[in-house]
This record gives sequence, C-alpha cells and structure tokens, in this order.
Amino acid sequence: MSDRPRPLTCTRCGSPAAVAEDTAGFIDWGPAVVGNDGVVRPRYPDPRDGYQTVVSDGGITRTRACCTSRECGHQWTLRRRFEPTAPAVTEEPGR
Repeated sequence: MSDRPRPLTCTRCGSPAAVAEDTAGFIDWGPAVVGNDGVVRPRYPDPRDGYQTVVSDGGITRTRACCTSRECGHQWTLRRRFEPTAPAVTEEPGR
C-alpha cells in the first residue's frame, strides 16, 4: 500500500472533487432609521461613512466536497476530517 495521498473524487461520477467551507458571517450596518413607509434602513448606507462592519469569520458551519465536473456538479458534506494545511512532502531517494 502506498503512503502517497490519492485524489478526492466525486461519489457520483468519479471526477476530481474540491473542498469548500461554509462559514457564518454577518454585516453590522450600524445605526438604523425607520422611514415613513415603515421600512428599516441603515442611517448611514454609504460604506465610506465608516459605520458598516463585515465579519466573515463567524466559524465554519459545514465542510463540503464539490465535484469539479460542470456536467455533474454534485456536492456532499465531507465526513472525513479536513486540514487546510498540507503535510510536508519528502522526496523519495533517487528522485
């Protein structure tokens, strides 16, 4: 048995698969106002006003595997552990 990693493949068509992590995030719009029409809107809707805060790292909610074949497009929850850092690769002797 080889110690070399093998490609992650689609469970439907066998094409190579990629990994995507869904994250929780939010936008803090800052102070708000209620218009005459009853709709709540940001008091300072222009991002240049400096009141908006976008946070996209609210934690990982799901790790998905995604088929790279445009014809297939299958996605599924990755049940294996996912580590975003690659292990150190050592060259085989004689290479």
